[in-house]
Amino acid sequence: MVIIYCEASIAPEKQSEYIEKLNESGIVAATNTEPGNISYELLCSPSVPGRMFIVERWENPSALPAHMRSKNFKALTKLNAEYGVKATHTMYEAKALN
Repeated sequence: MVIIYCEASIAPEKQSEYIEKLNESGIVAATNTEPGNISYELLCSPSVPGRMFIVERWENPSALPAHMRSKNFKALTKLNAEYGVKATHTMYEAKALN
C-alpha cells in the first residue's frame, strides 16, 4: 500500500469557500472511485485556521500515474491554484503489521 500525506495551507478567509467548491466539484468522491484507490480524504485542522491535510491510500504505486493524469487531479490542481493553496506531500510505502 502507498500512503500520501499532504499538508496544505490556504488563507483562512478563503477556506470555507474552497471547501464548498471542492464539495460541489465532487473531486474527493470521484477520486475515491479511481482504480487502486483505498481512500482519499481532505481534513481541516480544528486548531489552525487555513491548515488542511489530504491523506491518500492506494493499493500500490502503479495506480498513481493514472491518478495524476485524471480529471480529478487536474481539477484539484486548478482549484488549488485559484485559491492560492500551497501544499507539500510525502509518499510512504506501508505494510500491515498484523
